[in-house]
Amino acid sequence: MKKTGILNKHLAGELAALGHTDAIVIADAGLPIPAGSNVVDLALVGGIPSFTDTLEAVLNEIIVEKFELFAPMREANPAMYKTVTGMMPKQDFCLSEPEKFIDAVRSAKVVVRTAECTPCCNIILYSASGVEEMCRPLEVSFPM
Repeated sequence: MKKTGILNKHLAGELAALGHTDAIVIADAGLPIPAGSNVVDLALVGGIPSFTDTLEAVLNEIIVEKFELFAPMREANPAMYKTVTGMMPKQDFCLSEPEKFIDAVRSAKVVVRTAECTPCCNIILYSASGVEEMCRPLEVSFPM
């Protein structure tokens, strides 16, 4: 039995299947997920798991080349904006307005729904392959 890293078999499988430039969305509890999207729903109760816990766990599993943030995050949730951009200082990123962001969600390989209830916590990660300078693990550990 696996004892470290992401234990959720559906999420672990989706991450293992990512190829170069594939998109994965990490969404808060309120993002309108387009019909037909491949969804891994991790939400248990409000706030568990959080957006940042989920993002950190995913970043420990995959290499991210660039990311796209839900543009309203910058003003509606500036602390989260600072946290997220600080987590991936070497990656290029852009801000997408809601309509463009939802269009990008439609083409993502998977949407991971968290139980985050603070505003505008949505990101699209684009996977890379073997980009050494972006392979720094976050080394996130969770209390047992």
